[in-house]
Amino acid sequence: MLQCVAKGSAAALITALAFFTPARAVSPPASFAPAKEVICDRAKGHQQAGELDLAQKLYARAAVREGDAERTCSVAGLKSVAEQRERAAATVTAGQQLIRAGDLDKAERVLRSALAMDRSNSDAVAGIAQVNTAQGRSGASSNWDRFYESWVQPIGKMLLFSAIGLAALYALAGLCTRLFVRVDSVAWPPRYRLTAGTIGFLLIFGAAVMLPLYAMFRPFSPGPIVAWAARVIVVVIGLGVIGLIICAATPKRWKEWPALLVFLGVAVVVAGALVLAPRQSLNVEAALVVAVLGLTMVAVIAIVSTHPGDLRYKSALMFPLGVAVMAAWPLLLVPLQDAGRLMAAYIFLAVVGVVLTAATLGQNLRLQVEVQKPDGTVSAGSTDYLLARMKGLGTESPKALDGATSVLATTPLSKITSEDLSALPAGKVAGAFSRLFFSVRPDLTWRARVTLVDEDRVAMTLSRNGRHVESAVFSRPDLGLPPIPTGLGEADRTVAQDRARAQLLTGAAAFILLRLSKAHLELQDDLYGAERWQSVALQVIATSGSLIGDSEDSGAKRVELLSRAMDEDPEYVLARFEYMWEVYRSIPDERTDYAAFAHSLDEQYRRSLSGEGVKGDGWAPLRIRVKYSSATQWLNGYVCGGKSDGKLLNNAEESVEDLKKLCAEEWNGQQLRRQAGRMHDFAENLEYCIKALRKEVVLPPGDALHPHQKYNPSPKLTWDHACLDCFLADIGTSGAEMRLDQAIDDLEFAAATDKDKNDAAVDPCFERLACKSRFRQLVGVPPTHFLGLPALAPHKVSLAKVGINSAIDLVHRTQNATQQDQLATHLGVSRVAIDQMREIALLAQVHPDLNDPEMLYLLVAQGVSSPAALRDRAIRDPKQLILEIIQAKETYRLDPPGLKPFRPRRWLRAARS
Repeated sequence: MLQCVAKGSAAALITALAFFTPARAVSPPASFAPAKEVICDRAKGHQQAGELDLAQKLYARAAVREGDAERTCSVAGLKSVAEQRERAAATVTAGQQLIRAGDLDKAERVLRSALAMDRSNSDAVAGIAQVNTAQGRSGASSNWDRFYESWVQPIGKMLLFSAIGLAALYALAGLCTRLFVRVDSVAWPPRYRLTAGTIGFLLIFGAAVMLPLYAMFRPFSPGPIVAWAARVIVVVIGLGVIGLIICAATPKRWKEWPALLVFLGVAVVVAGALVLAPRQSLNVEAALVVAVLGLTMVAVIAIVSTHPGDLRYKSALMFPLGVAVMAAWPLLLVPLQDAGRLMAAYIFLAVVGVVLTAATLGQNLRLQVEVQKPDGTVSAGSTDYLLARMKGLGTESPKALDGATSVLATTPLSKITSEDLSALPAGKVAGAFSRLFFSVRPDLTWRARVTLVDEDRVAMTLSRNGRHVESAVFSRPDLGLPPIPTGLGEADRTVAQDRARAQLLTGAAAFILLRLSKAHLELQDDLYGAERWQSVALQVIATSGSLIGDSEDSGAKRVELLSRAMDEDPEYVLARFEYMWEVYRSIPDERTDYAAFAHSLDEQYRRSLSGEGVKGDGWAPLRIRVKYSSATQWLNGYVCGGKSDGKLLNNAEESVEDLKKLCAEEWNGQQLRRQAGRMHDFAENLEYCIKALRKEVVLPPGDALHPHQKYNPSPKLTWDHACLDCFLADIGTSGAEMRLDQAIDDLEFAAATDKDKNDAAVDPCFERLACKSRFRQLVGVPPTHFLGLPALAPHKVSLAKVGINSAIDLVHRTQNATQQDQLATHLGVSRVAIDQMREIALLAQVHPDLNDPEMLYLLVAQGVSSPAALRDRAIRDPKQLILEIIQAKETYRLDPPGLKPFRPRRWLRAARS
């Protein structure tokens, strides 16, 4: 019986074990697997006690459970722990601010509350220790220590790291200039460059300051409001910058900046996706990725179609596009919180700041020049000369008509300031260090290297942002400059070599300036339409006394060089007018047609200087010079024509009115305004001259000599006052002699050189002064010696040194070509000048009555300066010739023996035979 009971009990036990075993395998004991309420409750308890690290671990354990309840509890708990950490950190920041303010008690309470919220917050522990230390001190020393520890040290560190960050970003922008600025791109207008540069610098400055500021002081938490502010800033800055670039590059030139536009466009799309996309919205972000790729492909296709053959440019453009697209993929697929959005905005603004700064630096006008000798060493003197030429090209006293430049100094063709110019110092060590420094200098855009190959050639190379732009060779013989003469002494050869080197460097300056003007359009306002650097170099050399020399044949050299300059560049207006003035000066005085020249000036002014494109400040000096020249030539034509053609006087009045308007214009440049104001005195004097010639001027009462009184006039203005005195003397007999004497007084002050005196002798305005002995003595009329004739007077000292004192001496010393060449070399003149002197000497040998200085002077004044000319006049119109000579004799009050009764027949007969 018991055995049966035992067997039944065992069977029941086995059955029960078999039934309950699966359930226990699925559900472990409660002691090893606590329910989720137990884990969350324990985590909340630790969280309330401030033990956030332990609470976070418990919530993380609950997250591995498979049930939805466990995950919900874990997510809510982890979010609560993160928010409590942020509140503790914000409370610590408030406590630190109270410490800096000196409220230690309140600071301690705030910090202890923060420590209660987060026991692991080391900043709260350090803050409490700082409060305890500060409370144990007293007096000014403790206040200073507290101020030093709370303010000076943190701010100093922040400024140090900000400076390092700013320098790094600025250097990065300098290195990126070649990526965004092509060598042939045209720089934006100055106002756009200033705007873009200011925005770019502020952006990189903000990035450099905010990074250490936020990391050290945490002035705000990246909450929703800050995130929305970042969104607005990204959109406004991004679209605004792209609009600025499109407006800065004119519609015809916006295609020169595709790399910059595409890069910024991609950056705007990427940053907008990161900042504006909803949280954890993978579908929206995937759509944005597709949009970025589509935009990129469209831009690439547009650029490839615009530049079908520039493969190197395509490859350079594809690199930043590829980097941007590759960066967009991982970033767009990551859901961001507010802190991530804020960081994305910071990165975008820093990138835009670097790109804008790079684009602005790459368009600077900063230029560094270096002149090398043939052996490769730096020539300090030549470098300084080139720097001076770059700053004031064309300012070396071009001889404007009638000496007008004594008041209106020619403005430079170059407006490059001293701040934009620099040079490598001489010396191997200094040059090496300077090259290293300038190689990383971000704002140094242009570099020019000029190598003096020999005394006739120079090689020039120009680079932009470290990339080669253009090279050229300047050869003196190719431009028609005369070679250095052979057989010179050591001193003369040194002078000739220095002049040749100066000509070469002037050509280099013209090459650099013309190439810069293609990128910086504002420089073209002062180039008078020049398009080729060769024409500018020839014009500057021809109108510079130190570059062409002061020999007798320098006038012919100027005409030749200016003619070649016009052939090189017909649109170069300044060269055209300089050519006209130089040709006019080479015409003998007795054959001068003042009215025809004035008409030519007005016609050329109408063609070249009256359009809308020449209204800038750069054209003003030339326009004023031309109008002044036109007015004086119309007046001279009216006086020489017997003061009968009123049309000439009307033309002069029109030129004077135009001159007054130009002088009254409010020009931008201070120097130009000052010079225009001084030229207004000349215009006013010419206006009174016209009134005096029309006898419309009202003579002032008393001892006033002019209708207007100007104090401390220049020599040129004094010359014009002398002309007005002569015209006022024609109004009436009262005071006429006093005014003529005053005119001579003015000329004694104005005519300081032999050239001025010769010009005064033939100036039509001073016709009434010819009978005055003071005037004749001043201008050297009549000559008392053969060498005093106008054609020989400039060389009378040199002629006397070689034994030439009379006409017969000159004839004997110029009998053959060898003697003529030797005399031309001695005098520094051309063979043409020697032929003119010889013809006058032969004219004196025609008859003894003609071998008289006064008689020769009267003949030459009538255009008879050779035996052939005298023979022609003696056969064609002898009576008219005698009448003209007698009139000139009365004008100059001369009495040569050749004009005694019956004497002209003798030398006329000798001339015909």
